[in-house]
Amino acid sequence: MRSNEEIKAAVQERYAQAAQGQTGCCGPSGSVTFQVAGYGADELKGLPQEAVGGALGCGNPLAFAGVEPGQVVLDIGSGAGIDCLLAAERVGPAGRVIGVDMTPEMLRRAEANAAAAGHTNVEFRLGEAERLPVADASVDWIISNCVINLSPDKPAVFREISRVLRPGGRLLIADVVAEALPEQVRADLTAWSSCLAGAISEKEYVAGLETAGFADVQVVSRLPYEIGQIAALAGAPEAACGCGAASEVGADDLAGKVRSVSFSARKPGGANGPTIRAAGAADLPAIHELLEEARLPTAGVADHLADFLVAEEAGRAVGAVGMERAGEVALFRSLVVRPGARRRGIGERLFRALEAIARARGVKRAYLLTETIEARCRAWGFTRVPRETVPAALRASPEFTGCCPASAPLMAKDL
Repeated sequence: MRSNEEIKAAVQERYAQAAQGQTGCCGPSGSVTFQVAGYGADELKGLPQEAVGGALGCGNPLAFAGVEPGQVVLDIGSGAGIDCLLAAERVGPAGRVIGVDMTPEMLRRAEANAAAAGHTNVEFRLGEAERLPVADASVDWIISNCVINLSPDKPAVFREISRVLRPGGRLLIADVVAEALPEQVRADLTAWSSCLAGAISEKEYVAGLETAGFADVQVVSRLPYEIGQIAALAGAPEAACGCGAASEVGADDLAGKVRSVSFSARKPGGANGPTIRAAGAADLPAIHELLEEARLPTAGVADHLADFLVAEEAGRAVGAVGMERAGEVALFRSLVVRPGARRRGIGERLFRALEAIARARGVKRAYLLTETIEARCRAWGFTRVPRETVPAALRASPEFTGCCPASAPLMAKDL
């Protein structure tokens, strides 16, 4: 096995090259597309191209995060700064975003991107995930995008996250996980620096966070990697380059063992926010109750429960949203938040989480019908479209055939 110092040196060298645009086919960039990773065109619009083009992540760590104005967000392994810039827009002038990265070249690139975007509420610090240059109990949210797998001492990272979070603070981490990797991959430095060799299993990840003292540890999304994506990570022959021991194994040998996963958790204490999670059969009565209280239709919910989310707080469902899929299109429906839980950003969290799941499940275009929140949906990137443009499979939905009046605006968004 490699020493921690060897691993860190290899990772730092690779990401210094990436900062200068020298990452080749074995590097982490391009492992998943922005759309699959959960970034929307509306989120990326207006960001410096250098930030978008320099993104090396495997997910969108803000997709399920309820970051609010005025909060402090820490991005571990901030790279070229794309997630810091997105977080800066959410926290607003009253909030603050801190990006920590171990590579000086990446920090310089991130600082230039923040200046180009005009954000003055973002700062970048040189440091390692195992020893964060951040004060105790000083941040509300921690995000990280395909970085913790690179650390050879993950328990230390999880302890540091707990140290700097305020009581009640939350984390949302997108990362690569892997099951039963061959030893020659685990020992390969190139595979370490390309987000593969250091990936632990989903079960180990959850256990690591729980051991560090976190509560409500949950998996909020999973994205299995296709053969081509694994080849890019492993440096397999089909990726058109040889990268040490990982290339000898090949992507076919790793099929089904590698995926991108988003984890959420909370540091005990403080005021708890709701958890966004996938709905199950036991949630159906609560979803019906929420919809009936809001005088929204319940028809079809049971048939599409696998594509529903709930917001849960103190063991009680306080919100829900879902979709009806038909191939590459989907009808978003049933966005509801209990009256006592409104004006806290829960509806937007549910909606953004649904968008991320829709993209991961192959949805290219989303539709919705609304009588009450058209302005809010416009802010989320939806625009009015003629009803006759909706695919026939969606027009057969109960939402169209009987639940929503013909006068309800129809809106759409390309995902």
